[in-house]
Amino acid sequence: MKYIVCIVWLLSSASYGFAQSDTCAPQAIDTLTHEKTTPFQVAAVADTTGSVTAADTTNLYCINEVYLRSIWQDLKYTVARPAHWQQKNWLQFGAVAAGAGLLIGADHSVKQFFIHNQTTAVTSITNQIEPWGNAYSPYLVGAAYMAGMILHDRKLESGSLMAAKSLLISTAIYTAIKSVVRRGRPTYFNDNLNFKPPFTRDKYHTSFPSGHSNTVITVATAIVELYGKDHPWVPWVAYSVAGLTGVTRMYQNRHWSSDVLVGMALGHFVTQSVFRHQRAKEHKLVMKKMLY
Repeated sequence: MKYIVCIVWLLSSASYGFAQSDTCAPQAIDTLTHEKTTPFQVAAVADTTGSVTAADTTNLYCINEVYLRSIWQDLKYTVARPAHWQQKNWLQFGAVAAGAGLLIGADHSVKQFFIHNQTTAVTSITNQIEPWGNAYSPYLVGAAYMAGMILHDRKLESGSLMAAKSLLISTAIYTAIKSVVRRGRPTYFNDNLNFKPPFTRDKYHTSFPSGHSNTVITVATAIVELYGKDHPWVPWVAYSVAGLTGVTRMYQNRHWSSDVLVGMALGHFVTQSVFRHQRAKEHKLVMKKMLY
């Protein structure tokens, strides 16, 4: 898959850039936890009264052992999250499941709607939007990392690595699901409940969930997590591009509508989980520093 190649390119180019620059300082040993950290990972605690501010919990990544190890840690955290869900989380899951169930019932009608409303003008537009779920999103992450290094923008550099990590984890999860749920693509089958046994190697049964939708929403959610609070227009733009990309997959008859919804929900959940884990680690580390 093109975006997996892009992620590998990002990590390899990032490793080369790290070797050529001093944006990441040498690792130091935390005297309290005996864990390896970098000066960028723990901001100076200005307030020792017990309050923890956002400025106190700034954690900026660079390519090193800590970052690479965090990918596996975040994967385990994400997979285990449902065991720690609260009522709000289960209600959200229920809403997505109910929505997917309704769309399964409407999949065929949605397919026919798009088939009978295709025009040359709309097709030319969707052809420009569709790559956001395949090549553009991963390339955007890689470009952001390189820009962060060139401009010495540590937030952009670290944020792009967070996005790359989220993309890698979400890709691994949805690929695993595809290998188990072998659902027929609407391009080849008119029955949206056409399935083959798990792990069957068949390109015709790779519909669920939508990889394009998963990829673009993963990157969109990462952008919103990083810049959404400071710039209210960011969520509107990021999620609009992601939503339109999902629509193109239905318009092009590549996915059922329920594939798109589940792909979107999965990518959004994974990225939010990765950022949630990061904030939890930052808070825990700063609290230890304050106590020490």
